[in-house]
Amino acid sequence: MIPKDSIPTKPDDGTDRLTHLVYEASLDNSLWPELIIELTDQLQQLEQAGKGDPAAELSDTAQHFTRAMHISERIVSLQEKEQQLTSVIDALAVGIAVMDDNGTVILENHAKEANGAAIARIGNTMPLIAAETGEEGTVARWVRHANTTGESKNLILNGKDGAPTSNALLLPREIATSMGFPARAAGVLLTFNPDDSDALRAFAADTLLTEREVALIKALRESDDLREASGALDISYESGRTYLKRIFGKTGTTSQADLFQRIAASPAAFLKRRTPEAMDAPKIRRLITLRDGRILEYFSLGPEDGYPILYFDALSGSSVDVVGAPDRYLPFLTRHKLRFITICRPGGFRSTMRNVSSLREYAPDIEELCDQLGLKRFSTLSYSFGSGAALAITHELQHRMDRAVLSSPAYPQYRHPNWRDLDLFYQLSGVIGRRWPNMLRQILPFLIRSVLQNTDRYFDRHVARSISASDIDILSSPMTRQRTHTMLAERTAITMDGMVEENILNAQGWDFDVANIRLPVIIFHGTDDNVAPIPGARLLAEHLPDSQLHELSNFGHYHIFTQWTNIMAAAAGLPYEPPA
Repeated sequence: MIPKDSIPTKPDDGTDRLTHLVYEASLDNSLWPELIIELTDQLQQLEQAGKGDPAAELSDTAQHFTRAMHISERIVSLQEKEQQLTSVIDALAVGIAVMDDNGTVILENHAKEANGAAIARIGNTMPLIAAETGEEGTVARWVRHANTTGESKNLILNGKDGAPTSNALLLPREIATSMGFPARAAGVLLTFNPDDSDALRAFAADTLLTEREVALIKALRESDDLREASGALDISYESGRTYLKRIFGKTGTTSQADLFQRIAASPAAFLKRRTPEAMDAPKIRRLITLRDGRILEYFSLGPEDGYPILYFDALSGSSVDVVGAPDRYLPFLTRHKLRFITICRPGGFRSTMRNVSSLREYAPDIEELCDQLGLKRFSTLSYSFGSGAALAITHELQHRMDRAVLSSPAYPQYRHPNWRDLDLFYQLSGVIGRRWPNMLRQILPFLIRSVLQNTDRYFDRHVARSISASDIDILSSPMTRQRTHTMLAERTAITMDGMVEENILNAQGWDFDVANIRLPVIIFHGTDDNVAPIPGARLLAEHLPDSQLHELSNFGHYHIFTQWTNIMAAAAGLPYEPPA
């Protein structure tokens, strides 16, 4: 008779379900939230059964995770390559549309809309006009014509109102494939408008043109008549002639046609015109070299001699977005003479990665930053999971600080009675990170990439779980989604290691006692927060010797996005009103 304990047993339904979900998520990364919930559930069941080592109990599942992640890695890498290629194409000031034999678009970038062609998408029945004869025809017709003659065709695109908008060049298959386009491309339509590129700016810099001379060139593009262009600039015709002669002399050209041809020939003509925000960003984004040779990046906005507020943002780095929307914050900072400095922790953005075993190890970098910038005293402001780093630095550097302000802090000592009520990141950090940190280290990079690839889907799930109307409004905003995606991509572009290590350190619990922080600490926390629940903030306030907790009725986790003025004022030691 075979002993009972030697008979192979079938894994329980929960383990089976988890294994299937692991492989499903490897093929569809939008299923990561469901996978995390299932894994969290399994860990909780093991804990309730008195089995305290999840790594041993779920060793088979861990092997499936490793295999599935290899599959996911290959799929995600292919998807990322496609996204990166699309981003490169869209960054050009040249509109490109690749079409098949029916004139149907296979691939196109978005530059056409910025190139004067006021259309959402090219359709195979959209009318195009032959530049030489004025003859009208559809895209499909001109593709057939170009491939019959084997010659490129100059065409004029019509805008939404039917008015001609920009010139286009249609390449037939023979020419397109010789340039490296795929064999399926029966035609390639190229549009170009120098006004939407960096060509004039680069040309003006190379030839030392003045702002007034550049303005005349822009006016000549609009009217092609010197008398009208001069009038548009509110100068006399004679003054306009004088300016034009100077332009010809500086650029070595002899006519307006020659001048515009030179501008269009600039390599920068293929680059999109930069927005003022993109031009100002380098002044906001700054680097210092630390004593050990590492680079530390920080964002600085406001008067250089203003009172310094050091900001520790959450994982995405977009809650107080001084890089993407400096004009939103600058009037407030200037009026109150404040300098707002966002810290890019090691391994984030362009800050060199440094392996740390404690959040307190960030403090020497911050002290060196303050020394290099000549900051004698400062306050800290932090949001969400950035509060761990901020409080660790407060613990270490309180002799140089005036106060610390926390918005929606997550306190590791708090254990929520029902994790299913909470947000995905709480489940990931608060449950998996505590019980199985090595699994968190594996999962987090894939989850971040999932958010980057399915940003809208991630936010939609977030909105569906939220119980706060203000959070729903904030998370539904296209600008919030766009900037979160952009900043998260930039933060993790060089490495995800910094974000992973900081999450592990937060999940395992802070290795400093907040009772040792003697500075005033002000906490703003929404009562409807389902990412870091309000009882956690109450517990933190109870453990801090000198704290003030503002409970914000009907606000959720993301109140800093809209209520930053009062929160920033509190950090500066200015009068403020708790958001209502």
